[in-house]
Amino acid sequence: MPLSHDHIRTTVETYLARHPHEREQLGGLLAALYRPTDIASRSTFTGHVTCGAIVVDPLGRVLHVLHLASGKVLAPGGHTEPADESLAAAALRELHEETGIPPQAVAPWPGYETVPFDIDIHDIDARPGKGEPGHQHFDLRFLFRLHTAAEAPVVLQEEEVGGIEWRPVDRVTSPSLREKLLKLTPETEPERANASALIYNDRGE
Repeated sequence: MPLSHDHIRTTVETYLARHPHEREQLGGLLAALYRPTDIASRSTFTGHVTCGAIVVDPLGRVLHVLHLASGKVLAPGGHTEPADESLAAAALRELHEETGIPPQAVAPWPGYETVPFDIDIHDIDARPGKGEPGHQHFDLRFLFRLHTAAEAPVVLQEEEVGGIEWRPVDRVTSPSLREKLLKLTPETEPERANASALIYNDRGE
């Protein structure tokens, strides 16, 4: 079933608890959450939710794709679907659809398993050929770490994606996202640990 307003509202409020200074700039999203329309549906042209996957590779680079519809280089992402179990799951599905990178090749960044790393509101131009008026996207962006480059074979969704690019953080296209990524410190990155075990048989070997 479609993502509920309660799930979206709870996710947004949890994000705002971490970024209370953004409440005013996200006023359009908050207002939409209290309207009776389905904010998860792409046909709600008063504005609807989209989900993005911010993927950081072992070298600290951030995945971008060329979205053919807009002609812009952005993080992978798109509209939610009725089968999505959560907003984070929608971001992972879009990542896989657009780039071929499977969900198991990435892991949520610790502390951001269910909370967006960034939320952005941006205007979408009208597309008369598809009967779509101008509207807004409420883009919830979830942060993931790529395990290794070898685990991520890329198969582009050719009808929507024209190519991919791994960019250093200081060249991330979104200003709000770039600012947050630049604030990530080694202390906030996942810790690496080595583990070993001694195993004996019944003869003490």
